[in-house]
Amino acid sequence: MKRSITGAFALFVLWANPVPASAGPLDWFLPHTADWKFIQSTGGMQILTPKLTGGRMILPVLYDASGQTEITCKPSALNSSIVVDKIKVSRSGSSIILRVTTCLRKDMGSTEGAGSIHYADLSGIPAGAYMIFYGRAGDPSTVLGQIEIK
Repeated sequence: MKRSITGAFALFVLWANPVPASAGPLDWFLPHTADWKFIQSTGGMQILTPKLTGGRMILPVLYDASGQTEITCKPSALNSSIVVDKIKVSRSGSSIILRVTTCLRKDMGSTEGAGSIHYADLSGIPAGAYMIFYGRAGDPSTVLGQIEIK
């Protein structure tokens, strides 16, 4: 009886949280960078105005990895156990590139990384006007907007 419950639970998890066919066993447990297609399938992403908090410049980012929130487009995927691990920031000239790292929820009661507002740390990026891209600089399909760091 215990075996059938465990097997049924495993099948439910596979059904509820599909991993791409190209993924390996570790992809279930290790954080990975979401591509633009994944961002769009989970409701899109939007940047807000940068602000100085605790002596650090941060960029509020609206994004919900679970696919339960429509931000810039209607979600087409539901990932109730996937949350944002962190938002990585890099700079290339006058462009800032964001990348979202997602992971499995630490435990089903945890809210860490859940929700739709996250913060990208802009510390170390000099003052100026920047175009914000997702994934790579210069791709017009992944432009998130323009900001000015003062």
